Amino acid sequence: MLINEADFWTSGRIKNLIQERFSVTYSKREVQRLIRIMGMYCYKPQPRDHRQRPDHADQLSQRLQAVVDVLDMGTKDLTQMAIGFADESTFQTYGNAARLWSFHKGRIRATNTNRTRQNCFGFYAIRGQSLLIPIEVGNEQTFLAMLDKIKSSHLTYQGVILIWDNHPAHVTSAIEAKAHKLGIYLVNLPTYSPNLNPIERLWKVIKRRLCEVDLIANVAVLNQLIEDAFNEASVGCSFAKKWIEDFWNIIFWKSPIPNSV
Repeated sequence: MLINEADFWTSGRIKNLIQERFSVTYSKREVQRLIRIMGMYCYKPQPRDHRQRPDHADQLSQRLQAVVDVLDMGTKDLTQMAIGFADESTFQTYGNAARLWSFHKGRIRATNTNRTRQNCFGFYAIRGQSLLIPIEVGNEQTFLAMLDKIKSSHLTYQGVILIWDNHPAHVTSAIEAKAHKLGIYLVNLPTYSPNLNPIERLWKVIKRRLCEVDLIANVAVLNQLIEDAFNEASVGCSFAKKWIEDFWNIIFWKSPIPNSV
């Protein structure tokens, strides 16, 4: 019944199913013991947008291959190209997503509930320098400025391969012209595919860290916490390890990124 009727179950739902179909009552703990014996896994499923195309990974591979083809026709050395993922995220002074342990049952946690927000643009580099930049709004003018900042931080490289999503302000003619002028090669991720952008996992780590802070008094404190968490989390390629194995090292086989990086 469990295999045929649904892909995912809660222990409470299984408990009710047993009671309804067999008129047998188990405690939730007994149900959990039984389903472990049956070989069920307990995990948090990775969500996927239902609009995501089944061939989204193939689409990304094709777009990366197009970059290879362009670079092969020129004089660029892949080992001298900076590579990074870009995205925007919003953080706030209030967060209640972390489960916390305490010896004090029912203790009230003081927090700033005014929902003060800070928008940030991030560039998570797997070769080059990672960047975190506070922004006001995510529009074309903002992203034109971000391209300048990415370029100015990688002047010693022969170019930059920038991977980001299909935000409307990422795909304008002005953005494409600016990127071409600066020697930035844009790779737009397939639609509804944030799982193909490793910086999304970095954002989650930062938000979880913010939830663990008792009181974020104001936006200045918030910005410092975001910056500290980003600088710590963006060291190395841990968030992009699988992406590198599945995409980069297969397509850019002439210039692989070592797993130990």
